[in-house]
Parts: sequence; C-alpha cells; structure tokens
Amino acid sequence: MIDELEKYGKVYENFALENYNTYGIKTSSKYFVQPNSIDNLLKLLKYLSKNKIKYYILGGGSNIILPDKPFSGVLINLSLLNKIEINNNLVSAESGVALGALAKKCIEKGLSGLEYVSLIPGTLGGALYGNAGLKERTVYDNVVGIDVIRKHKLVHIDKKDLKYEYRWSMFKDSSDIIVKAYFEMDSAEISDMNDIVKQNRIRRMDTQPLEFKNAGSVFKNPAMDSAGRLIDIAGLKGYRINDAEVSQKHANFIINRGNATSDDIKKLIKHIQKVIKDKYNIELELEQVIVDWD
Repeated sequence: MIDELEKYGKVYENFALENYNTYGIKTSSKYFVQPNSIDNLLKLLKYLSKNKIKYYILGGGSNIILPDKPFSGVLINLSLLNKIEINNNLVSAESGVALGALAKKCIEKGLSGLEYVSLIPGTLGGALYGNAGLKERTVYDNVVGIDVIRKHKLVHIDKKDLKYEYRWSMFKDSSDIIVKAYFEMDSAEISDMNDIVKQNRIRRMDTQPLEFKNAGSVFKNPAMDSAGRLIDIAGLKGYRINDAEVSQKHANFIINRGNATSDDIKKLIKHIQKVIKDKYNIELELEQVIVDWD
C-alpha cells in the first residue's frame, strides 16, 4: 500500500501525531500522507474511496482534540499545500499554508486584512473551517472565493455563496475539503500593520498560556458574556483531571501539563459544562472539534 500512496506525496507508516496536534496528545496513525499538490490530493481521495480505505484530513492540528486511540486508516496532512500567489491586491493561497506565514507575506507587500489574525495558530484551511478571528476581525473579512474538493471534483465557491458566522462556517456541516482561498486585500502602511501584530502579540502573551500546549479557546462565548469569565467566577481556574488543567492565566483555555490524554481533556470539558450549567443555567458550546476516528 505504501508504494501506491507514494504516488501522491510523502508517506509515513505508524506515524506519531504528538507534534501534529497542539494539545500534544500522544496518538498515532497507521499511514500519514502529505500530498504535494491539489491534483494529487484529488487523486489520492479517489484512490482511497475506490478501495474503501478510511481517511481523515488534518491541517495544523490546532482547535481539535484527537482521540487517544490510534487511527487505523490514512491520515492526510495538507501542510505541503502551501503555495501563495500575489498579483497587485489579489492574493491566493493553498489551504495548508500557515495563517501566520500568509499574513507575513501580505504585510511585506503592504496588503492589509490578515494582520489581525496573524498570530492565530494553524493553517489557512483550518482557520476558514472554524472562522477563526478576534472580536473585531475574522479570517473571512477579505475572502472573495474558496476552492473545495466536493465529491472528488474541484469546485469554486464565490463570496456570495459562502456562509459563516461567529466561530462557524458552512464547511463544518459539509464534507467539502478546503484547498485554496482567494482574497482581495486593502492597502496599508507596513509599519501600521506590524504595530497591530506587535500589540496582538503582547496581548496574547499577557492573557494566554502560551508556555503550555493547548488548542486555543475551548468554548464559544455565550451571547453578551464571556466563557472565560463564567469559568473563572465559578472557581474552576486550576481545576485539573490528571495533566489536563483549566489555565490559571485564561479560564477558557485547557492546558496540557505534560501527559494529558484526550480522555482527560474531554472529561474536563464535560465537568466545566456541568458546573456552568448548574450554577448559571448556561450551556457552554464547544469551539474546539472533538475528533472521532470511527
């Protein structure tokens, strides 16, 4: 099987995934494939479908909770799909490019739109999937179109047909695979954009537990409130299940203190939700994605 998979890109067998998910969960995949082009990704998907081989698409591994159980199929990692093209104020980028690398390239060209989200970890595809962003801006603000693989065909979706809202996009409710995005950027002073990045970096360092492995904000903010505030006033900062702990720095972060398992993190999430429901009658909605290989 490895010989067949190697037609489409880099292939590894019995591959450890600890460094491919930002929680650092110690799990693995029977096969790990990195397609080296969108065309080869298409061909790979057709091959896997024809032979009824299960697969899972993985981007940068942020904002997700992988299972402890090893994956017996083919894990497809898109990090080699990282081409960026810039033509005046029009930018196109493949989904495997790191969001920060894309933002940096745009800033160097004096193109504004992604500097606000440049420090969000993960890939462009993952950011579009979950509509990553800050309070004032999201990754979709300058998007004019997205290419996806749908039923083994490449399909372009215009901006008018894209649906997204707070921490949600239409792709969460479909089997489409995002492979490329198109942006129409604004012009701005490079120094001004770098100042925005610098200010956001300082804010992140002051408020987020970047010294520990984590997957970003755990819960969506309820209407007119903050998930972090609710968890904090409920007295849950520092609460832990084995090495999974509610961050002392920001209560809407769960950190891995070393050897947290997927099960530890999921149990902690359920505990937090139960406490907040019991105390304030508020259902905290998960922002992170719990992956189930099956």
